[in-house]
Amino acid sequence: DTIVIGDAGNFRVGLPTVTTTLRGMTLVRVQVDTLAGNLHSGQFGGAAPDALAALIRVLDSLRAEDGSTTVDGLDPETAWDGLQYDEEQFRQDAKVLDGVELIGSGTVADRIWARPAVTVLGIDCPPVVGATPSVQAGARALVSLRVPPGTDAAEATKLLQAHLETRTPWGARVRTEQVGQGQPFSADPTSPAYTAMAEAMSVAYPGQEMQYAGQGGSIPLCNTLAALYPGAEILLIGLSEPEAQIHAVNESVSPEELERLSVAEALFLRNYAAM
Repeated sequence: DTIVIGDAGNFRVGLPTVTTTLRGMTLVRVQVDTLAGNLHSGQFGGAAPDALAALIRVLDSLRAEDGSTTVDGLDPETAWDGLQYDEEQFRQDAKVLDGVELIGSGTVADRIWARPAVTVLGIDCPPVVGATPSVQAGARALVSLRVPPGTDAAEATKLLQAHLETRTPWGARVRTEQVGQGQPFSADPTSPAYTAMAEAMSVAYPGQEMQYAGQGGSIPLCNTLAALYPGAEILLIGLSEPEAQIHAVNESVSPEELERLSVAEALFLRNYAAM
């Protein structure tokens, strides 16, 4: 059996691509407390420990100087063996501002498909509008960690929590709580289903050979289906190439890609049924 999930996308418009790996994710909430209550910064600032400053320090420890993710105990140097992502093309796709450097080391494909990536999703602290001259007694953040294939998400969660708890400065009280988790996914591109899809793609995309790429995000359904149907192959295709700008206000679909992928899927069903 084969399960086809249409929630991925080609590497770019016109280049047939099957996604073979997905990073997993863990979400950890971290709370830092230093005082019984907020204090006037003029009277106590300079000696009273600022919880917001402590939180900023520990969050900063999650990255090296070049921006690479540095969670203690987590391998930051794994490499991607497959389709590569041109750096200038990535800058265009990600809409990086002129003069702003990309973060991390290794190839772009290494960084977004094969390595862990930490992101601070939100911080609870006083907003700029209405802020008062106070030393903050407490501050909180939500941290996301993308987990590459080959790494257990539960173990990565423990490492992230341990890092946050041991790197928080000044003896500040710190509490961490896991609030979400999903395992990474890796498919077998040597299976018969991939052969059938490659043949279908070569017809639907004349002159193009099917490529294998990773995806930095998570599709929890993949692991659920893999657990329920361990003998089934899983194919990830779709219309979410960079130009589609998924999850953006101007998300769109290429009509040409929709036509080509529809043909490919129909041919795949015919080819695979004949195997």
